[in-house]
Amino acid sequence: MTVTAQRVLCLCGSLRRVSSNRAALEAARQLAAPTLELVLYEGLGALPLFSPDDDVDPLPPVVLALREAVGRADALLIACPEYAHGLPGAFKNLLDWLVGSLELPGKPVLLLNTAARGSYHAQEALAEILTTMSAQLLASQPLPVALPGAGCTAAQVLASAERCAELRAALDVLADALPVA
Repeated sequence: MTVTAQRVLCLCGSLRRVSSNRAALEAARQLAAPTLELVLYEGLGALPLFSPDDDVDPLPPVVLALREAVGRADALLIACPEYAHGLPGAFKNLLDWLVGSLELPGKPVLLLNTAARGSYHAQEALAEILTTMSAQLLASQPLPVALPGAGCTAAQVLASAERCAELRAALDVLADALPVA
C-alpha cells in the first residue's frame, strides 16, 4: 500500500529575507517525515492590498493562487513575527484575502512561536483571527521554537538539537491530526 503524504502549506508572516520564522519553516520542511509534504508559500509580498471591492471574480491572479494553495493543503503551519505587539501588516493582508474564501474554514492550522523572549500579543491576535475565520487550531497555544531572533538561518536551526526537538514535536502534532491517506 502506498501512503500519500499530507500536504502542509507553510505560511511565513515575515517579508524579511533572512527571517527566523522562515528559517523555522524551512528547517521543519527538512525534518518532516515522508508522510508530510511541507510547501513554503512564497507570495506574501506580491499580494495587493485587500479591498472588499476587489474580492470578486475575477480575483487578482496572486490572490487566486493563494486561495488555490490553501485549498490544496491538508493543513497550514504558520510562523509569524510580532511587530509592535501586533501582526505584520503584510500577513494580516494575506489573512484578509482569505476571509471571504471557502478554502480556509475547517482547515487544520498549527502556529509556531519562534520568539525566544516570549512574544505573545501577535500570537493571541492570530489565534483569535483564525478562530473567527473558522480555522481548526490544532493546539491551544502556539508551539515554541525558541530562536535567537532576526537573521537566523535554517542551517542554524538544524544545528541545534533543542530546536530540532521543538520542530519535531510540532510536526508530530500535525501528523497526529491528519488522517493517513
